[in-house]
Amino acid sequence: MAGWVAAALLSVSGAGASELEGAGDHSEVPRVAGSFIVFHESSDFDRLSIPTGAWDGDQFESFERLEGQVLRLSYNFEDPGVTTLRVKRSYLQALEARGFEILFSGSEEELSSGAGRTFFRESGLFDRGARDCCRVANRDRQVRYMAARSEAGNVLAGIAVFNARRVDGPAVSKAIVTAAEMDATMDHQPLTADEMETGLVEDGRVAVPDILFEVNSAAILPESAEALESIAELMNAQSSMELLVVGHTDNTGDFDYNVSLSLQRAQSVVNWLRDEYGIAGARLQAAGAGMMAPVTTNRTEEGRAQNRRVELVERGR
Repeated sequence: MAGWVAAALLSVSGAGASELEGAGDHSEVPRVAGSFIVFHESSDFDRLSIPTGAWDGDQFESFERLEGQVLRLSYNFEDPGVTTLRVKRSYLQALEARGFEILFSGSEEELSSGAGRTFFRESGLFDRGARDCCRVANRDRQVRYMAARSEAGNVLAGIAVFNARRVDGPAVSKAIVTAAEMDATMDHQPLTADEMETGLVEDGRVAVPDILFEVNSAAILPESAEALESIAELMNAQSSMELLVVGHTDNTGDFDYNVSLSLQRAQSVVNWLRDEYGIAGARLQAAGAGMMAPVTTNRTEEGRAQNRRVELVERGR
């Protein structure tokens, strides 16, 4: 039986006439036979937080994060005889056969109140697909969910199976991230000390986008050295200058986590300037703004990349 179910998942036959033109499956997480794609969205680089535990009313019990290429897909089944349980079991067994680790699996009240509807909404993984095609049914929702990670650890997926409004058979929504490093190639030079000073004089603050960190970490990447050296040059040239170093994130993930991470990253910059360049610690203060002050939209990968930044703000003398 398990072999038949896995084979059914790997089959892409039976896609209906309503298949979304130009859309395709993820190579490691294909569809269950009989379903067809009704929503497709991809980005070259983003960060995805995948719940690996239930929603307890305030937050998810646990989650995994990964940065890389993100693919969001939604599928419908035309056959009302296909059950949500069958579809979920098909995915679970086929993914395990491919070496995936099932990080979490639950259904309805195991996920959250509202027979899993709250979990579906609060995860934020399926918002775009739900708006365009696949809203959870008001009754008989049968929300089922699994989180899985590939054997190599480079693919992380969250998959929801549910009954949707105005759909004859079940619906499936997926959010999948495949690990990849951001292309850090810059067609501009990092800000010079003079350019930073101009920004501080004219605007009271200046963004330093060339300070980069490891994924989900406050560890500064080596390619940030030139920008950090320019800050040191500025402070050595302006011996009375005092600065706030403010970390910013995009709006992906938990609010408290992002505030904490932004503060830790700002503190890493302060520590670097103190330890590597001898800038007095009293002249620098770290602060974390999390997602609270975006400079542009968080609805695109490009916008989120701009919102992840470090800013310098001149303190009063």
